[in-house]
Amino acid sequence: MKAQNTKSKNTDSMVLYSSKYSQKDGQPDRRQQEMKRRFGILQSRRSYLERELKSVKTCLFSLDQQMQRYAAYKQLSIQNEISSNI
Repeated sequence: MKAQNTKSKNTDSMVLYSSKYSQKDGQPDRRQQEMKRRFGILQSRRSYLERELKSVKTCLFSLDQQMQRYAAYKQLSIQNEISSNI
């Protein structure tokens, strides 16, 4: 029973704004401005993270190549060592 009373109190205090009446003197409403601002921030952050991910991928590719070359070098070193002992 208390939960219903609390719920009705919360909905009574909510104020709903119509988009027609939320603009004053031709200014865009604050909510729309805030959404646009956050959208721009998120787009900027996404671009930054995409560039960073591309950089990480490049580094991983380079490191993988280095590891493969080193493994081939070690294999040749072992083969040369074996052949020189014979």
